[in-house]
Amino acid sequence: MVKSTHKIILLFIAVFVISGAAYEEILHDKQQQLEYIDKVIQNSRGSIIKISSRTALINQQIDSVETAISALNSFLKNYENESYMTPEQIAIETNMIIYLTEEVERIQESFKKKVINLYKHGKNYELELLLSSKTPNEYLRRNQYLQKFSQNRKIELRELKAKKFILEEKKKMLTLSTSSQRFYVESKRNEKRNLDSRLIELKKLKSDAESESSQMASMITRYEMQQNNVNNFINNFQDYKENFNGSKYNRINYTMTDLNQLKGNLNLPVDIALISTDWGNISDNKTLALSINNGIDLSIAYGSKVYAVAGGIVSLTGETPFYGKVIIIKHENGFRSVYGSLSDINVNTGDIIKVNQVIGKTGVTLDGQSMHFELWQGAISLNPNEWLRFK
Repeated sequence: MVKSTHKIILLFIAVFVISGAAYEEILHDKQQQLEYIDKVIQNSRGSIIKISSRTALINQQIDSVETAISALNSFLKNYENESYMTPEQIAIETNMIIYLTEEVERIQESFKKKVINLYKHGKNYELELLLSSKTPNEYLRRNQYLQKFSQNRKIELRELKAKKFILEEKKKMLTLSTSSQRFYVESKRNEKRNLDSRLIELKKLKSDAESESSQMASMITRYEMQQNNVNNFINNFQDYKENFNGSKYNRINYTMTDLNQLKGNLNLPVDIALISTDWGNISDNKTLALSINNGIDLSIAYGSKVYAVAGGIVSLTGETPFYGKVIIIKHENGFRSVYGSLSDINVNTGDIIKVNQVIGKTGVTLDGQSMHFELWQGAISLNPNEWLRFK
């Protein structure tokens, strides 16, 4: 195991700080992590704004389609029994159209007056009404009133559009023969079926957009927690500066590929050795569940270089459910080194690898920016702390 003088446990963030880097290097890496986190948060917020705009447009389309469907339903209701107008009915219908025209004009004028009255104090009337509330309860009451008023306006507008539509359709029906009326009504039924299908599509688009927005919001929350953790680390680490004895890590070039001869002297897979999760049993503080970590997780800024710890042959590159992009290098005597949670892979299966060759770049997990490293001999998981050289 690594000597205790080389490992300091910072309990406030549950991260092992191993003296495999200079103080300035560790601080710089953490600042890079903060920059990456800030970029992700800003991009995610921008995406949410775009999604909100897209959702608003979808809502407008849904409202328009629902209005059209409602109007068609009202129109088609008159022809459910395939009964069409006789000459006598045409005369009655003509009088109904006159009445309907007057009713449409009345509804339209009433709606117009309400809109003018609402905005007579300017476009920010609703906001001003809310902000002028003197108590929280008054704010809630006014907000509920405005929401209800807005919904009523929407219903009235839909009713107006439906009345106008029926009026125009009835006028058209008066000019058609009985056979033409049948054909025209059937075309309207087809139009409604198409609108029903379109409404299903739009609601699916809205649901997908809302789900995407929710995922973005959850991701922002997760990254804000990571941001808080990194800031805590920096603040506490700065307090520890005078007692920190780490130094810049120097890589050794060795030609042997038998890892048995290199135990305790293997180069690190990254330039900074900050272990966020150690090898062995892991206990989840929230669920109390136990799991096994077959390697170590190193906290390091996204996009940092990943090095081969020894020469060998790449036996696998690809993606896994838990560790994302992964590289496995086969060494002599059944040894394998595993490099996971990568953002980029620079090698291919079958490539011959030299020690300290850059094989990829570090990535990010749900817990933060990190790189996962494992060492195996056959089916046995080895503790990397006993094999890697930390200073």
